[in-house]
Amino acid sequence: GSYGSIPPREEWKLSGPNAAYVYYCDNETVNGVEFNYVPEIEPSVPLVCDMSSNILSRKVDISKFGLIYAGAQKNIGPAGVTIVIVREDLLTRLEISDSKLPAIPSMLDYKVMAENNSLYNTPPMFSIYVASLVFEWLLENGGIEEIEKINSIKAAKLYDCINKSKIYKSPVEESVRSRMNVPFRIQPEELEKEFLKGADELGMLQLKGHRSVGGIRASIYNAVPLEAVETLIQYMQEFERKHSQ
Repeated sequence: GSYGSIPPREEWKLSGPNAAYVYYCDNETVNGVEFNYVPEIEPSVPLVCDMSSNILSRKVDISKFGLIYAGAQKNIGPAGVTIVIVREDLLTRLEISDSKLPAIPSMLDYKVMAENNSLYNTPPMFSIYVASLVFEWLLENGGIEEIEKINSIKAAKLYDCINKSKIYKSPVEESVRSRMNVPFRIQPEELEKEFLKGADELGMLQLKGHRSVGGIRASIYNAVPLEAVETLIQYMQEFERKHSQ
């Protein structure tokens, strides 16, 4: 369908207690769908999660996961760094008894990485340095608890503007709307090019939706201040007034 919702838990088709793991993506950036809970699964099965686009945006109970990975490029720093949080009992090398199974390359073996303090290879030092500056900035501004409050306010204000509008429509079910990526359409859709052109002229860039779905998409990651979201809302309201006359 349009990928605007998360199916109810009772409709999920999982492999059961013999599964190697259960994987999910916590926040989907193209369509703007985010889990607002940690899925309940068979306790013996490791839960693996991609948090690339919403890590550090809210508190997370790490103990519920077998492994979390996150590319740095959304909330942490430049592309090229990946954060991996892995449960220690999963840091084991596979015993390759079946010749059909490929061996794990050293570069992709988390146990090798852990044993070498993540320095098995030469790491991207500049990207790591920038990430450290982001961590310091986050701590100076109240840490995860404070940024979670700000993110909630930013998203609530933007969705409220969309909900009250006669020309803006969210394609995402309200209960699973992302706090990081807010896609919406304009009715009629012919107005979207004009909207984007006007936004560019005001210095609000990259608001065009993903090429696979079109529309408008505001990505409001940690680094985007509340003032920037309020500026976007003001423009959206002025644009609607202009086209409602």
